[in-house]
Amino acid sequence: MPKIAIIGAGGVIFARRFITDILLRPSLQKSQLALMDISAERLGNTVAVTRRIGEALGIEPDIVATTDLEQALAGADYVLTIFRSGTLDHQRLEHEIPAKYGVDQVVADTLAPGGVFRALRVLPELTLVAETMMRVCPKALLLNYVNPMSINVWALTKGTGVNMVGLCHGVQHTAKSMASYIGAPADEVATQCVGVNHQAFFLRFEHQGKDAYPRLREAMNDPKVYQRDKVRFEIFRHFGSFCTEASGHSSEYVPYFRQRRDLIDQFCYVPEGEESTPGKRMSVGVSHAALELCEEMQRNWKKSLERILSADQKPDLNRSEEYGVQIIEAMETGVPTRINGNVMNTNGLISNYPRECCVEVPCLVDRCGVQPCAVGEMPEHLAGLNRAMITTQHLVANGFLNRDREMIVHALCHDPLTKAVCSLAEIRAMAGEMFAAFKDVISPEFNA
Repeated sequence: MPKIAIIGAGGVIFARRFITDILLRPSLQKSQLALMDISAERLGNTVAVTRRIGEALGIEPDIVATTDLEQALAGADYVLTIFRSGTLDHQRLEHEIPAKYGVDQVVADTLAPGGVFRALRVLPELTLVAETMMRVCPKALLLNYVNPMSINVWALTKGTGVNMVGLCHGVQHTAKSMASYIGAPADEVATQCVGVNHQAFFLRFEHQGKDAYPRLREAMNDPKVYQRDKVRFEIFRHFGSFCTEASGHSSEYVPYFRQRRDLIDQFCYVPEGEESTPGKRMSVGVSHAALELCEEMQRNWKKSLERILSADQKPDLNRSEEYGVQIIEAMETGVPTRINGNVMNTNGLISNYPRECCVEVPCLVDRCGVQPCAVGEMPEHLAGLNRAMITTQHLVANGFLNRDREMIVHALCHDPLTKAVCSLAEIRAMAGEMFAAFKDVISPEFNA
């Protein structure tokens, strides 16, 4: 049976998805679960939840719980990274400093100034995981869920050579949304989704073997449908393909929706009469809504944990849509599956993209591992949107590897949202302020 290490397992709510997925599969129930977190208290909560899931399934999970990274990774076959780096105060700075310069963000974890500096914060910790894997479990597969996905995959693959794939649920969630917009069951639609993480485009969207895009265009004309996904429907209207990530996230990666207050008010608001929760506000693109959501989650954390651990509440034993455990099952059993994965474009998977970049493409998975599929040329008008993201990702990934401060400044100069609202001098000043604010949590060479 394989050893599966979960790094960041103390985040109980997210970790339990993967633990449940593992224990629900007969082929994986006897796997050793190496649960690792820097907090012994949070780790203990996850162990308790794992045992409750096991009791509900009538099995006794094989658990190793540790705060020692090397112990968790030693001899592992699969490694899931699901941790968050830093504190809510760091996240708040990633919103507040750019806002002073007119850069209005929603989530700030992928691109724009918040995503750039989140990469500089998280990559030292991810690099430690990857380098430790190369020493103690060099053949293991790293299944990374930590954002910013493309930058992280790029820097880790190039910097350490670790065997890895980046995973996100944007493709699955978007396909379900598209199906709902045309009134079709999600399991009846077929898709081909290609691009970069958080901006992959559905080149094919079919229902029962027929092109469903005409129906989606028709649905877009219904105000009730349009209001549910305004930014993505506008991108669809003008570029012809629907993209991954909710409207709020998507509005951060292009220069069309957040460069003026009137556009934010037009496209990124919760319609009157609808419930305005932090999650809803983040979905549509209300300014800094992800920060608000994280603050609420921290306030409600204890209550959520009590509900999960309560003997009166049965564990949720439904399989999640996450790809991670699907990959492990396919590699262990040989029963193939198809996922969308984030991998390097070294072999020209998307032929008109740079060879040195991270792409999100369909992948076949079986005993031979994750095998990305070559998809040929991307339509040029979509490729141009992706390349704008790729340029920033290139500069951040290589800037981190070289500890080159100027490359990070240039990354912000090329960021689609930042350059839509800031002068070059303003970008440099903002970068300097952010380097100073994060000097204690990024590589010291950046402030040498």
